[in-house]
Amino acid sequence: MIKTVKIAMTIGALLLSGQALAQKAGQTRAEAQAASAKKFRNLDADGNGKGSPAELLAFMTKAAEKRGETMDQAKVDRRLKRLDTDGDGNVSAAELAAEDLAKFDKADVNRNGVIDADEAAQ
Repeated sequence: MIKTVKIAMTIGALLLSGQALAQKAGQTRAEAQAASAKKFRNLDADGNGKGSPAELLAFMTKAAEKRGETMDQAKVDRRLKRLDTDGDGNVSAAELAAEDLAKFDKADVNRNGVIDADEAAQ
């Protein structure tokens, strides 16, 4: 079970180019938060605590290539606009976590803090 959850979290972290983060059965909100923090560390290539537009482009391009897709600047710009809630032109860990946890909360229909099998199937 733990191995399955770790695999699911890894896959979720790789899918983060702006598409909906797939929620896996058994994932807890705390695990989703940890996955978001890991995702931000991968995004913030220079480790300064801010995901710059260039870092977001590189991050999203890498994720798209893993899926056999391409990434264009317009998609990156839309994602940055959506994530950058404080308007500083960068993405913070808190901004990314807010989006990721909102997706988790939307999937967690019964609000028990765990994505149940029926919720993951939706």
